[in-house]
Amino acid sequence: MLMRARLHAIFIVLILAPSLAAAVPFADVSNTRYASAFEYLSERGVISGVQQQGLPGSLLTRAQVLKVIVMLHPNYAKREQWLSAHLPPLPLFSDVDQSSWYAPYLETAYEAGLVTGYADHTFRPAAPLSAEEAIVLLMRSYGLGTDAGSAAWYKAAVSAAFEKNLISSKEHLYLGVPMTRGQFFDMAYRLDVVTRSNLVAFGDPSAAASSNFSLVSPPTNTADIALSSKPFAISIPALGINDLTVSHPSDPLTSDGLLAPLHDGVGQLFGYPGGGSKIMIYGHSSGYPWDVSKYTKIFRKVNELQQGDLVYVTYQGKLYTYQVSSKETVSVDDMQPFSGNGEELILYTCWPPDSISQRYLVHAVPVSSVANQ
Repeated sequence: MLMRARLHAIFIVLILAPSLAAAVPFADVSNTRYASAFEYLSERGVISGVQQQGLPGSLLTRAQVLKVIVMLHPNYAKREQWLSAHLPPLPLFSDVDQSSWYAPYLETAYEAGLVTGYADHTFRPAAPLSAEEAIVLLMRSYGLGTDAGSAAWYKAAVSAAFEKNLISSKEHLYLGVPMTRGQFFDMAYRLDVVTRSNLVAFGDPSAAASSNFSLVSPPTNTADIALSSKPFAISIPALGINDLTVSHPSDPLTSDGLLAPLHDGVGQLFGYPGGGSKIMIYGHSSGYPWDVSKYTKIFRKVNELQQGDLVYVTYQGKLYTYQVSSKETVSVDDMQPFSGNGEELILYTCWPPDSISQRYLVHAVPVSSVANQ
């Protein structure tokens, strides 16, 4: 934490940050397609901001999902309130702390038969949920899509979600890929509106039939992306970036040290691929006119990345695949996106081009990794 705080301060000094304007609740959500969902759930007391940020691109943990589901149902919410003051002394699972904030939500969900845990008697509260897990859990809480006899355990729930137009046609969800806060909150909002209003489907009933969305295994077209011979490298096909050197600064506690890796590629801070935490890969979007280095504007078009685009990172003999989940512009001193649970690759650069007034972030979640045989 001390090192991250010092890095935070250096980033501020390095770019001479201007004074911040008064923050607006969910300011990072207001211009996204998730705005209605966040507003709806917030008004119902289901969610609250994290330092006035909605963090729609952050991964959602199993514990957080339970809170949303319980708070959406009056009977569950009432039971959770009672359990908050009458929790059993022994936890349901070996990795659960009864003093944690999520304990009464887990007890409530377990009583209702919504969750059962894993075969090793754990619940893994901090683990992110895959798309199919999140859909099944949400639909189960409303008594929908519970075909236990289906060969694919998630098939009935996903079909029911399609029929009710709960998944926006703009989404890119893949089997085994974690779901973000924005994606899940949007589904929860749509389903609650459909249920309370006794609708056949959310919005235009024909929208469900015309949706071009399909829940399929993620694209793993790594044939054209070779495992780099470098110990640490990144390729972003959508931007024409291939085998770009990634370096951790040898001196991350000074401005010169942070900038040093950018002479030969891009830099890295915080976590590493496969480590389960946030990974910052930072690079220039602009530079001085006399700087003709080919890396000076390497991230100048990073905003052109689209949800679903793939990013490949070679690290210690493995090729890791990440999928773009969201984009955002933040203030120069905002390090909140690098906190929280779940692995994320976050591309980071000064913004807009030829300015240092803000920072542009592209969030990408893990898809797969390929070992170097």
